[in-house]
Amino acid sequence: MRARSTGQREERQQAFKCGLEIHIQLDTRRKLFCGCATTMAEKEPTGVVVRKQHPVASELGEIDVAAQYEFLRDRVFHYQVFRNETCLVDLDEEPPHPVNPEALQIALQIAMLLNCDIPPEVHVMRKTVIDGSNTAGFQRTMVVGTSGFLSFKDREVPISYLTLEEDAAGIIREEDGIVTYRLNRLGVPLVEIGTGLLEGYSPEDVQEIAYTIGIISKSTGRVKRGIGTIRQDVNISVRPEGRVELKGVQDLGVLSKVIRTEVQRQLGLDTVKHETRAIRPDGTSEFLRPLPGSARMYPETDLPPIVLGKDFLAKIRRELPESWTKKLERFARELKLSDQLARQILRSDYLSLFEKIVNSVDVEPSVVASAFLSTLKDLEKRSGVKVENLTDQHFEDLFKLLAEKTILKEALPEILKDAAERPDQRIYDVVKSLNLGLLTESELREIVSRVLKKEHASAEKAVGLVMSQVRGRADPQMVIALVKEMSKSYR
Repeated sequence: MRARSTGQREERQQAFKCGLEIHIQLDTRRKLFCGCATTMAEKEPTGVVVRKQHPVASELGEIDVAAQYEFLRDRVFHYQVFRNETCLVDLDEEPPHPVNPEALQIALQIAMLLNCDIPPEVHVMRKTVIDGSNTAGFQRTMVVGTSGFLSFKDREVPISYLTLEEDAAGIIREEDGIVTYRLNRLGVPLVEIGTGLLEGYSPEDVQEIAYTIGIISKSTGRVKRGIGTIRQDVNISVRPEGRVELKGVQDLGVLSKVIRTEVQRQLGLDTVKHETRAIRPDGTSEFLRPLPGSARMYPETDLPPIVLGKDFLAKIRRELPESWTKKLERFARELKLSDQLARQILRSDYLSLFEKIVNSVDVEPSVVASAFLSTLKDLEKRSGVKVENLTDQHFEDLFKLLAEKTILKEALPEILKDAAERPDQRIYDVVKSLNLGLLTESELREIVSRVLKKEHASAEKAVGLVMSQVRGRADPQMVIALVKEMSKSYR
């Protein structure tokens, strides 16, 4: 009887419908509608602009319910501006510049990789934004793909649309009705990928689908990495009359937990309200605002349509990157990565950098992959190291030294830890300051000799004593061989 009850609960748990909206920042030099840099590296603002916003009626004469709700909260918005990463376009004091062609090409690549239909023209639209995260009160967006799909477990997951749009300003804090935003994120190009209705999948399946979309997008080598560069929204309903949008799942690893928690919450309600909810750190959610209505999109009057010529699209299609499935096969065949390691690096933010390094220096691919997947995670967890301080140049220089046999792989954790704590240093200087350069054979012989003379230890113990002095600077196999050879003279 108990088993039947458990099965009934599991069946109820799976009885949900959902849809994903995945937002991925593109790695371009300039913003989508202006010439500002997208590095988001400047820390100190040069000024603050203070504004309030109010809703206006759409072309149909309607005011969006979510916009009205935000207006009644009567909040004031403080916008931090930055010297090289903010301009009059961001402040809504100047019309948008023409669409960044680099961003458009990347978005079209992702749309093609997701088997989308590409429209003959791209029309920039304005989508009402009601939380103050855009100074204009709307977000500029354009559809570049529709009716696509991806293969998953012998089924086709529908991709309803792919849009290219400008990212919102990054929120800093909210205190006493004052919301502070950083404007250097506003305008950074991103794609929003919306799935069709996902029904009959488990929460773990939905999480895996989100991972797969991320892998396909990363295969272009042109998406940003780091916290906040990929964000997921998920719409969930367990009954026909109610739909809830969960905003801002940044860690894909908790998406299945978030879905399960929301399904259980809705199952415990008599009536499910149409609303948007924000995700808490523990995977639960809290009310944010009512769901926006359908009358929130209207044409952008400052930019003409972009005609996508056949030759232009054909060129992009010819230059499409390797598919993730072929990449997975190649990683196993050519790079000799295990299936698990290959899949993990495909999901990693460091995929593009991994490929760049293994293609440019003679270093074992599994060592590079393990450094990105295991070493960095351990440093972050055990030592509190801010791995986001490490730049691509740090890693490129590090593995170049490893390929040149200037350092050993055993030294990588200590070098990376010091470089992350002092990111202004070059890797060469870190290695020098830590004295982690590879010992010559004569230097190693001198250390072995000193240990054997002083300690009168067995060969086995002597190896441990020598390694305690030379760890990260000498090959353990060479230490063992030298101790074995030289200990004969001290018997």
